[in-house]
Amino acid sequence: MLVGLTLATFLGSTPPADALGLGVCTISGTITFTHSPSTPDSGAWQISPGVIQCRGQFNTRELMVRQGSFTGSGSYTVLPSGEGGCLRELGTGTVDYWIPTDEQDVHVKEPHAFLLAGAGAFTTPTLRGLFQIVNEGNCLTAPVTKALFLAEVTLVRVSLADWTP
Repeated sequence: MLVGLTLATFLGSTPPADALGLGVCTISGTITFTHSPSTPDSGAWQISPGVIQCRGQFNTRELMVRQGSFTGSGSYTVLPSGEGGCLRELGTGTVDYWIPTDEQDVHVKEPHAFLLAGAGAFTTPTLRGLFQIVNEGNCLTAPVTKALFLAEVTLVRVSLADWTP
């Protein structure tokens, strides 16, 4: 299932040739999972603090040059597994980040979806790639509540509709 979602992420919607931004990015930060006491198969997630570092071009002429801040939050549902739901989650939410260029700082806030099964598919309208969660201990004896979030994504911007300088 993870391989199918990953392939759909990359092969699904192909941007037009006149893309306004194209690059590769790394994202890192602390992710926190808050399990719902009333519904053990769901909860909230939050990435903060986090950073994003992109290399490439934005607006066809501006270079993405420095790291910017990155945060995110939303909810998740544990997917059934033979391992008691150990880091097998489907989540949605919003990410909020800054892309510094050599001419301006670009602010982006957009919807986010992920599938996590040890490693996962990371998808927004602009960022697509893979991520992993690195936690201490194991989630079989106790639920993971805090971990290191690491992602490698491609950035493709085709619209200026949802950003502010």
